[in-house]
Amino acid sequence: MIKPSFLNTGIFLFMLVFLSQCMTPFKRGKNSYDRDEFESAVGHFQESLPKAKNKALVNKYIAESYRKSNRMSEATPFYEAALQGNTNDDDVRFYYAYALKAQGNYEKARERFELYANTSSDRDRVRLARKEVESFGEIQELLEKKTFFDVESCPGINTSAEEFAPVVHDGQLLFTSTRKNGTYPGDGLNFSGIYVYEFKNKDNCQGSHRLYDPVINLSGANEGIPAFSKDGSFMIFARSSTGEKGEADDVHLYITRQSEAGWSEPEILPYPINISKKLYEEGEIPELRGSREDAWTSCPSITPDGKRLYFASDRAGGYGGIDIWRAEIRGTRITGIRNLGPTVNTPGDELFPVVSEEGKLYFASNGHTGIGGLDLFEAKRKDGKTTIVNLGKPINSQKDDFAMVFETDSTGYFSSNREGGSGGDDIYKFFDRTPQNKIVNLFLEITVVGYDPVDSTTSPLPNANLDIYLGDELNRGDKIHTYQADKNGKIAAFPVDARTDYLFIGNAGYDYLVEETEYTTHGKEPDYEEITEPVTNITLKTEVILEKKVINYVKEIEINFDFNKFNIRPDAAKILDKFVKFLQDNPDLIVEMGSHTDAVGTEYNNLILSKNRANSTVEYLVSKGIDPSRLQAKGYGETQLKIPTQDPEERNRRTEAKILRIDESRRR
Repeated sequence: MIKPSFLNTGIFLFMLVFLSQCMTPFKRGKNSYDRDEFESAVGHFQESLPKAKNKALVNKYIAESYRKSNRMSEATPFYEAALQGNTNDDDVRFYYAYALKAQGNYEKARERFELYANTSSDRDRVRLARKEVESFGEIQELLEKKTFFDVESCPGINTSAEEFAPVVHDGQLLFTSTRKNGTYPGDGLNFSGIYVYEFKNKDNCQGSHRLYDPVINLSGANEGIPAFSKDGSFMIFARSSTGEKGEADDVHLYITRQSEAGWSEPEILPYPINISKKLYEEGEIPELRGSREDAWTSCPSITPDGKRLYFASDRAGGYGGIDIWRAEIRGTRITGIRNLGPTVNTPGDELFPVVSEEGKLYFASNGHTGIGGLDLFEAKRKDGKTTIVNLGKPINSQKDDFAMVFETDSTGYFSSNREGGSGGDDIYKFFDRTPQNKIVNLFLEITVVGYDPVDSTTSPLPNANLDIYLGDELNRGDKIHTYQADKNGKIAAFPVDARTDYLFIGNAGYDYLVEETEYTTHGKEPDYEEITEPVTNITLKTEVILEKKVINYVKEIEINFDFNKFNIRPDAAKILDKFVKFLQDNPDLIVEMGSHTDAVGTEYNNLILSKNRANSTVEYLVSKGIDPSRLQAKGYGETQLKIPTQDPEERNRRTEAKILRIDESRRR
């Protein structure tokens, strides 16, 4: 290969500059627009506007540049100018109606939606426009709806930059802000990062802020919207590209893990959480499913019980623009992705999902009937049916209101770019002043059931003992009581506290495993407005299932390892700590710790890797006080694939505990 000389390189660069200077402002604007560099596009288009022959087209591109960079207020006059230029552009006519609605000009917006619905040939947009027309009667009801919310700005946090996506974690308030160095070409703002606010006075939001962690905040990229696991062992957050080379919409979810050394270097979450052409080319995705090679994936949120991840994505298989999806968190694995369905998701956008301690889903949407752009909604579920409720004013405004999070049962924070703020998006605190003059008493009835894994049958366990503790498997609190089941395996209803976590330890004799079961009363209370009596008694029911001791029975341990490594990660250690308690509760079990791999790589290497992982698991259990004579390590490599495929498959990379025998001499 002949390398170009410095002279040739200089001529080449000169020609590039020369050609760029020869381009008209409109062409430069169009190039920036096509690369999603909307801030520079606006500048070039405005420069071209005075001499433009087709001013309607230029105004359309300016308006669309503002809209696509989330600046609808700035877009409105340019949509108007494009229409005054007699354009019949479908985008202009459609989004101008939304711009009017965002300004609170509901009557004119209704007229524009109606005109669009009667004259456009775009079926999907016509459906949306007609829904908007039908919703304007409901908007008036929302404006008049009485709520018990009070809202205050957080002046100590908000600046002329953007502040949004508040998260309460470990007594601190984390938020996303455009305060990092460098300019993002998409909107002309500084790059965003994750910041932490340490309160000196919570009443007036006074305190100090700092960048949360340099390892997480990468120079030249946007980061934000952190979500923490229940035990704090890992964090999931969103990261975008630098916005160069047309990658402005390239947003994916990343994970970082906590250790004694701090947060680890973030890693992109694999398919199917993230979908991108890059992951496919690197072999992380077996095939590109659906019509999108690159899916926008953001807004992560982990439920208070740590068992589910919610996020927003425009991937194929949704109901419109951006939809809300959920996945199951099983130990260190994230599996079972599903769309929340058409009751929550619309042809519009649904974003920023969060589940409260009471188990209620809150999210932002511009597809459900709302007051302005994005409104905040609550998804209420009763008798198997979900109802979507707009939170009304003053939580919602004519602008964008989103990213709601609770700090206590009646206080929390959210984001808004409403009038009167410090900059664009600001953080506000809310107070729920709903009168609490009704009493709800909760009772819990438990049935203890035995499960035989040989024939998959269940039967009540008479006289089983059940110890009741406060807390959960990770944080066992005080013991409250010990109950004994009757001849039908039932424990009569006893009083429990609302919004409280409980841990049940069941013991039905030598034939059954002693097992721990978590239970929570979060989300078990009726909605306050549905209570009709001064005092209401509610009896909840649940089952505690104890498995029969069976030789060769396999119990899967939901841990994972880094690629091609066998060290026990901090998040996996917490899962193994639960298994330590299981072994302590069942001292007569002799178990095999078996490790499996997927089929990527050679059979020999996978066998060695699985042996090392099994040995590491046993060594960890021994370090926690388990007698090594009770444990055997075995690596199976790829010989027992759960999912028969040569592609990377997380479910094949598993660790299992098999009961080899029961040593009666070890019984207590």
